[in-house]
Amino acid sequence: MIAALGNLAVAAAPYALYGWNAASAHAAARNTARYSALWFLVAFATPGLVRWIRTLSSEAVLLQAFVAAHLIHFSAVSVVFAAFDRAHVAQHPGSATLVILFGFTLTILVGLTAVPRASRPYTALRKVTLYAMFLIFVLAFANNRVRPLRLYAIMLLLALILRHLPLLVTRRESPAAP
Repeated sequence: MIAALGNLAVAAAPYALYGWNAASAHAAARNTARYSALWFLVAFATPGLVRWIRTLSSEAVLLQAFVAAHLIHFSAVSVVFAAFDRAHVAQHPGSATLVILFGFTLTILVGLTAVPRASRPYTALRKVTLYAMFLIFVLAFANNRVRPLRLYAIMLLLALILRHLPLLVTRRESPAAP
């Protein structure tokens, strides 16, 4: 709930400051994506972060918080398309629909597979959706025109290292095979 309400405030801020216009709508869409990316960053790094932050919520809870925040982002993008970028959608209906449907479906799958289970197909789907979302965020921020926002990509790569840190430590501590 905190993630969703926080992102709702992030979405409302440009409208409150600059009014109902295309610039505010685009700012709301960009800023909600950045806010939800922070939730994803923490959720993705959770397996490594729990070593230092024992009170951190579980990865599943943080992934569901990310999904809640990211659904607000999709709402902000929908406002952009419905109210201010109708011409773009009319010129490229297939690509606009495909991007929205793919992103929305991927986000929902991240939420539905947030809780780990023993099933191999489920685990595979969980990993594919999680790493696909990771890759989308890394590529989006690494290629961002605003240079300081490229730090998000670096933070996401550090989150990847933190995510696999417990596995590396476990392998190093296990006895060698004879």
